[in-house]
Amino acid sequence: PPAAELPRVNDACLYLDRLQRTQTALRSFVQSKMERWAPSTCALVGPAIASLLLSATGGLAELAKIPACNLQLLGKTKWTSASRAGLATQTRVQHAGYLMECELVTGVPSFLRMKALKAVAGKLALAVRADYVNWESGRERSGEVGRRLFEELKG
Repeated sequence: PPAAELPRVNDACLYLDRLQRTQTALRSFVQSKMERWAPSTCALVGPAIASLLLSATGGLAELAKIPACNLQLLGKTKWTSASRAGLATQTRVQHAGYLMECELVTGVPSFLRMKALKAVAGKLALAVRADYVNWESGRERSGEVGRRLFEELKG
């Protein structure tokens, strides 16, 4: 029987390979458009994280309504005894979602990461709201707010 299953396994592998290529192409497309949709958000956290945040919330209007304290939790996986298969959870980081992968957070020493995460979440709330207000009012969108906030956090 194992030899008979080999073609099915090969087909499944080819399918997963095509699926991964499609996912990569789709992610690249969305990230390339993020600069136009949310320039300040992209300037602050990067287009990859910005696209994850927008897809997690359903759009710019929904993301703009989320308070800063909850922005740091977006993308956090919920751990239950079933999902960790009975394994210990000492290594997982509390209150860490997509923003934990941001350059402004990963670039600081580990003992300051939670503080940096909170600061980035606060500035992100401002950047997202700036993008949303510009979009809603029909004004030209620019990443100036995000760049300024990025420099404030970096400095």
